Amino acid sequence: GLRRQAAVAISQELSRLAIRSLGPSAWIHQVRRRSSLLSSRLEEKPFSEMEMSYIKQGEEALQKSLRILEDQDDWKTETVAGNGDKVLSKVLPDVGKVFRLEVVVDQPLDTVYGELVDNMEQMGDWNPNVKEVRILEKIGKDTVITHEKAAATPGNIVGPRDFVSVRCSRRRGSTCVLAGMSTTYGAMPEQEGFIRAENGPTCMVLRPLPGSPSQTRLTWLLSIDLKGWLPKTIINQVLSQTQVDFAKHLRQRLARPV
Repeated sequence: GLRRQAAVAISQELSRLAIRSLGPSAWIHQVRRRSSLLSSRLEEKPFSEMEMSYIKQGEEALQKSLRILEDQDDWKTETVAGNGDKVLSKVLPDVGKVFRLEVVVDQPLDTVYGELVDNMEQMGDWNPNVKEVRILEKIGKDTVITHEKAAATPGNIVGPRDFVSVRCSRRRGSTCVLAGMSTTYGAMPEQEGFIRAENGPTCMVLRPLPGSPSQTRLTWLLSIDLKGWLPKTIINQVLSQTQVDFAKHLRQRLARPV
């Protein structure tokens, strides 16, 4: 009991820290510490062995993603749009090529978070690159298993892909992290007509723009293995364009009349 009280007290104290003005290494360190603290309290609700496995996978995706973003070296520019949207990339020995989208959205954090987390299954309505997102299972407050179908690319260059992923969300202070990676789920085997691709670790980080709380800085780390026989040049072009398109369509979605 004392240990749990101490954990709650530490969590509350961490929540008071102002991290808006900190650099990437600092705020990532804070999120990782808070996430670890949350994980230490999972025993407050009993989970099955399988559920605990998925929770740990989501936590692993979050920690790996943040470690990648924390390293600021060797990122190369792929695309810079006229509005300032930027896609960077780097090659990691144990992951392969990863892409990093950096954008500012003219909406407050709560609005962006609600669209990407609470309305996750509606993404196919506004993102042409996504055919469907379906939540297969919810585990606690922060972890879900999803099945995603990618929409066909122009000219059907890539072909139909689908993903089964474990996703977790962490919201601590003024920073939100949405992380995920591919997993296996017995109730969703490979589907006829689709190639089961793999993603991860991936994450989106949301933070209020310093000095402008009505705007949100969004960082999206993307790591995908599309499987199949595809030239790397085509894969790289498709993935970087997917991120640019996502930012455009997200803005259009958030700008719609309520």
